[in-house]
Amino acid sequence: MSLMTREDVLRELELLPVWQLKAPLSSVSAMPALTPVQTNVIESAALLSQIVEPVIEPVIEPVIEPAPLVSVHVEIAAVAAPFRLLISDNASMAFALDSSSSDAQDVEALLSNMLKAININCSIDIAEATITTLAEHRVKLLVVMGEMAAHGLMGQLQTIEDWRSDQSANPLNYQNLPVVITYHPAFLLKNTDHKAKAWVDLCAAKRILQGL
Repeated sequence: MSLMTREDVLRELELLPVWQLKAPLSSVSAMPALTPVQTNVIESAALLSQIVEPVIEPVIEPVIEPAPLVSVHVEIAAVAAPFRLLISDNASMAFALDSSSSDAQDVEALLSNMLKAININCSIDIAEATITTLAEHRVKLLVVMGEMAAHGLMGQLQTIEDWRSDQSANPLNYQNLPVVITYHPAFLLKNTDHKAKAWVDLCAAKRILQGL
């Protein structure tokens, strides 16, 4: 048997002719093979570069103007609490006031002096009167003393100063009954400088009564 040379073996394996590089391998910068993951990344980047980014229109919110402030006058309903009612001898004039007071004796003395000053004698004194009680006696004029009694009868919570200002501009009425509002005797004991104002109110009540 004849021995086969190296070339004969290569030729039998169809590996000849042998290709040779014109330049040595060391002078050629070989590109490393890409892994499947790297290939997918490159393909994805190429696809993303072809996607046109959508134009996002800015959202303009409507400007809401604040609602104008409206001044609301709130009427407070009359309270059902009873009040003290003093009625003159001929029922021409009545006095309504809150009966709760810590210095009742001094209040009674001042109240008595106020009635004497305008020549009024009250023979009827009802400790817990109501609006119905007032209607039953049919008085001609009502003097209300203090904020609590004014609130209960007039149905509106104001200071005495506000009531006095209102009645100086226009006469006050409660169900067609002329009304004059003034200070409570207990308030006058602690604020003696207001006694002159109370005297003005009582004199105004007398003039209104004379004109009826």
